[in-house]
Amino acid sequence: MFDLVKKMFLPRKYIFFYVIFLIINYSNSSFAQVFFSTEPDYLKIKKEKNNLLTHFSDYYPDTTLIKLSNFSPRNFMGNIGLPSPNYLINYGTSEIGFNLFQQAYSNDQFNQDQVTYYKTNGPYASLTGIAGSKELQIFKLLFAQTFKNRLNVGLKFNRYSSQGFYLKQQSYVNNIFLTTNFTSLNERFGFYGFILNNSNKNQENGGISNETLNDSTILIDKKLMTVKLSNATRNNQETQFVFNPWFRINKTKDSIYCNNHYLQLKSKRVSSNYKYKDRYIKEDKYYNFFNLDSNKTSDSSNVKQWINDVLYVFENESKTKNISFGYRNEFNQIWQNKDSIFINHFIRGDVSILNKKFKNDTVQKIFSSFKTYANIDYIFSGPNMGNYKVEQNSELIINTKNKQKLFFNALYENRNPDYIYNNWISNHFVWQNNKFKSQQQFQALIGIEGGKLINGNFFYKSFNHFLYFDSLANPQQYHHQIENIGFSLTFSKIFFRHIGIVINHVYQKSTEQEYIRMPENISTLNLFYSSTFFHNNLQLQFGSQLQSYQSFSAYGYMPSTQVFYLQNESFKTQFYPFLDIYLNARIHPVSFFFKVENVLQGSVGNNYSFVKGYFQTDRAFRFGITWMFFD
Repeated sequence: MFDLVKKMFLPRKYIFFYVIFLIINYSNSSFAQVFFSTEPDYLKIKKEKNNLLTHFSDYYPDTTLIKLSNFSPRNFMGNIGLPSPNYLINYGTSEIGFNLFQQAYSNDQFNQDQVTYYKTNGPYASLTGIAGSKELQIFKLLFAQTFKNRLNVGLKFNRYSSQGFYLKQQSYVNNIFLTTNFTSLNERFGFYGFILNNSNKNQENGGISNETLNDSTILIDKKLMTVKLSNATRNNQETQFVFNPWFRINKTKDSIYCNNHYLQLKSKRVSSNYKYKDRYIKEDKYYNFFNLDSNKTSDSSNVKQWINDVLYVFENESKTKNISFGYRNEFNQIWQNKDSIFINHFIRGDVSILNKKFKNDTVQKIFSSFKTYANIDYIFSGPNMGNYKVEQNSELIINTKNKQKLFFNALYENRNPDYIYNNWISNHFVWQNNKFKSQQQFQALIGIEGGKLINGNFFYKSFNHFLYFDSLANPQQYHHQIENIGFSLTFSKIFFRHIGIVINHVYQKSTEQEYIRMPENISTLNLFYSSTFFHNNLQLQFGSQLQSYQSFSAYGYMPSTQVFYLQNESFKTQFYPFLDIYLNARIHPVSFFFKVENVLQGSVGNNYSFVKGYFQTDRAFRFGITWMFFD
């Protein structure tokens, strides 16, 4: 597979000819390919979470040209594949239980919530290749197929690599998950399962030595600028294996309209390995403390987890109401300087109502149906005893042409600090038995989506005993309440059938901005012209996107522990408009784009940094192509 990837990315001077070849080859092809299947249920999906209680839903790949060139979220460290702080108030938290630390690479990783099971009426595949300045290479593969209408398989693979604009900034990312699900002919038993692997390898340069850029820097090669770390590397590996068999207890009846009782087992194995190496700590003088070795650093942390669930599941005769409850055992083994073992025991329960119709005629005129889901997890024994998480998600389908959704989500949790806050032993940082208090958190999200004109949501978060890393990158806790509020609004409109505009604005505010760093306002304006040619066989879209972030006090980054910490108030980001120009095109199943990022580089300032010492990319060219295959 890797050889195929390497062959795909030809030298830049051949890219244009490569595209032309693909288009001509497709035009003369005799294969029976269509952009969309004529069958509305050709491709169906469901998520890993609550897999037995949810149904497969129709899925059509996103083919809107406006999203084609936005192939990756912005990395605030300046290169794809590097760690990136979270500057947005996002809804949701990870599962309670043992956790080493919060992943700094979440933008470029697969997680369990992203695992998708597929069901198809034939094979489906999607191939994406992207190349650009500074040896940017991205390859994405998605494949799904169902065999004999019983066994379903899915494969998703992403590979990112980029040299970066600055010295010692290379990154390599490989993500893959393989999913499968099976249902017997009599629907008496079946299973779900997946294998997931994330690999992040990158150089750590500590930021450039001169933490501000002047006008002359736009005229020189950024590779000539000195950096704070000359030979430091990070290597993170994570593998998950899940096998989830189920068995229907009640026998098959003549009528399909009957209550069902299931026994569901779930076994999960997780292996994580985190390594940080630096061979020139004396020469670089980046660190002031040496716990193990004053000549070189070779820190590593290993975590192994075995998690087992036993669940009883009830489904009513109309397949609209479900309930489940059961027991979870979590065995965690961590090695950092010594072996430590943590064992947690859970009780958990779920209730869901799916596609429920309203009986009241007056209500039916406004809402066609609703969905709701509630979950509770409680740890009754172990080092995390007393931790719990209660969550509910509700969705109302509005009786409009576009079937807009009104949704309301809320959660409350009591969670022990991650392991890194209380105990950590490495070459440059040591703390033990901090005994921080558990953190309480409440979140609420309400919004509307699916409309052609306006979509939006409002969110609220509150923390008690908030955990953070101070200006020395040491863990601390704030024992008073912190509240965050915000909203996001998106306006989209097509004028004169060809001219489109999309405006998105995010506002967010914290009562304690000293501890939670984020821009109050983020604005994005996308303006484009779109049209079709050659009897609608060719669709073109030319446009520009302008994005700006309000100035704010940002985070610093510590390579040794891969955490983001509070910088002094003296360091603030500067206002900087990021302007991109793009051309998107589609010829039936083939889509491609050309894009120039950060067109205004050098003309409106140079200190466009979101993390102290780390700067955003210069003006850069990107090119990408996606090919979808439906049988």
